[in-house]
Amino acid sequence: MEKKDTGYANHLTQSELPVFFLQLGANTSLFFGHILKQAALSHGHNNVYVLTDTNFDDYSKYNCIDVSGYTDGVKEFDKVYQHHSINPYFFEKACFDRWFIINDIVKELGISHFVHADCDVLILQDLIPVFQKFIKVQYDGTMMFFALGENSVTSGHTSFWSAKLINDFCEFVLAKYADGPAFDKMLKDTLAGKFLDNKNVSDMILLDVFRTETKPNTLNLLSLETEGISFDFNANVPFNGCTYYFECTPGTRIKKMTRRKDGLYGKVADVQSSPVYSRFYTLHFQGYLTKTLIPLHTNAQSVAEALSDYLLAKSHNLVRRAKLYKNKVRDRVKKLIKK
Repeated sequence: MEKKDTGYANHLTQSELPVFFLQLGANTSLFFGHILKQAALSHGHNNVYVLTDTNFDDYSKYNCIDVSGYTDGVKEFDKVYQHHSINPYFFEKACFDRWFIINDIVKELGISHFVHADCDVLILQDLIPVFQKFIKVQYDGTMMFFALGENSVTSGHTSFWSAKLINDFCEFVLAKYADGPAFDKMLKDTLAGKFLDNKNVSDMILLDVFRTETKPNTLNLLSLETEGISFDFNANVPFNGCTYYFECTPGTRIKKMTRRKDGLYGKVADVQSSPVYSRFYTLHFQGYLTKTLIPLHTNAQSVAEALSDYLLAKSHNLVRRAKLYKNKVRDRVKKLIKK
């Protein structure tokens, strides 16, 4: 694979449907290398874009973009941002900043549509056929959301976007923060648990408000389950936001996957007749322990690689379980001492 140039977007290969991964800071997400490799296997190297501010050589075989050149939108947002979250400032602000960074890159490169994926999302299938059949002509993009009455939560951890949609969202976020009364109402709703008890003002809260207030022309990506196409909301939960509840593994408690020649399939739970399976196009490994299971779900290219992935996953999982157990014992001892 020829080494790519690192820097501005206009130096890089354009593709029909680029997938953007944002990775800021030196501490990369666990098994991010596996995430990128799987995305390239499923979607092609030229479709994988890594937006980062460090470790450029690590991503040289992908389209690697130095985000330090794309800060116009971020600087505008800096003027109005308020931090209302128990999460660290850098973490929450970076989650917002990514949309402004991507918006600037999309404008410069002239990209009409793209996919955004979090660094813990494993892309299992080529996304271009889904885009062409269900999204390209009909919608400006997609979102994932659960709605329970008037309460809802929306996520963009795997989402399709048009240039118009990402720009509209960024303008909406700026306007919401700049409007004191409107922001205060949103903050009040957040603290009251309107967003399914997510009480940190995050980019996902703004995405939900954007969806409900402006009603953009978007498809709920979870609804493709009715077409036999599953985009995972969270591997840790059996319900995937549309119709199906999936069987989970007893040990790791994530959706149980069956590997076939054409991909990974989840088995629908509590079906009395013939078994029903749905092919998964992504898996979202959210959580401290769950991320260790990423290598077990990649497409290993050899027996040796499969064995290596298995050992990596199991060892990391055991180490993290041990740390959690150690912390639990420590907390119990502290409570006993206080008594």
